[in-house]
Amino acid sequence: MQPIPASERWFQSINNIFMFFLAAICILPLIHVVAISFSSSAAVAANEVTFWPIGLNFYSYERALGDPRLLNSVWLSVQRTALSLALGLLVNCMAAYVLSKGGGRDGIAGYKGFVGFFIVAMLFNGGMIPTYLLVTKLGLYNSIWALVLPSLVNVFYLILIMNFFKALPKELEEAAFMDGANHWQVFARMFLPLSLPVLATVGLFLVVMEWNEWLMGQIYMKGDNVPLSTFLKSIIAVPVIDASNASEAAKLNNRSISSAQILIGALPILLMYPLLQRFFTKGIVIGAVKE
Repeated sequence: MQPIPASERWFQSINNIFMFFLAAICILPLIHVVAISFSSSAAVAANEVTFWPIGLNFYSYERALGDPRLLNSVWLSVQRTALSLALGLLVNCMAAYVLSKGGGRDGIAGYKGFVGFFIVAMLFNGGMIPTYLLVTKLGLYNSIWALVLPSLVNVFYLILIMNFFKALPKELEEAAFMDGANHWQVFARMFLPLSLPVLATVGLFLVVMEWNEWLMGQIYMKGDNVPLSTFLKSIIAVPVIDASNASEAAKLNNRSISSAQILIGALPILLMYPLLQRFFTKGIVIGAVKE
């Protein structure tokens, strides 16, 4: 076994230190939010809380979970994310399967034209006002479909899945056709089961994007019928505390309640990401290099 060169050891050491500080920059704000959410109102108001709760209590979570607007927004976000995940994967996978055939005898006529169309659509869109007019004219305003349909097709995800499909061995597909399978059977029984890494990666992207996106909820929804990210944005921008008596008011603090609501909103993503992490790198890399 050859010894590791000194230059490579220095590089690894510097790289490890850099990654440590980068991870600290990412995780310390989250720890601070958690500490504020579990701290007393007086400690938060006095800016005494750093990375450890002071005056440990759960009153902020009682208030946050007792707010029906928060629960309604969580349920709407769950519906939106589930529909976007299921329909988004289906639509993008179907389009990617067709485009993965390319042109020529086995592909589709005008293949390059379709790819160019999708690339242009990825770089340029109709804009906010035309999209809003289209959503309202279709009768989607203030419905769950106003949050799902406009972002259903994502060209970046489509290209990622298409490159993965292209990397699959053609011999498997040819053998299936020789056994009498059609394109629908090859797509459903062969391509999708073999594409779990890229589907998990795209699924993670979809879930994070749909769960955190707030602008569409503010534009297309009204009243309290908004997704969680839009609701959190509104209470952080304009915090309101309604206390019925002085003793209850002493327990309340805008920052602690907002921190509790933010943590509740981020918790599903924090729990989901470690489960899909093992698929993430493989799904990104496979299909990126053309042999």
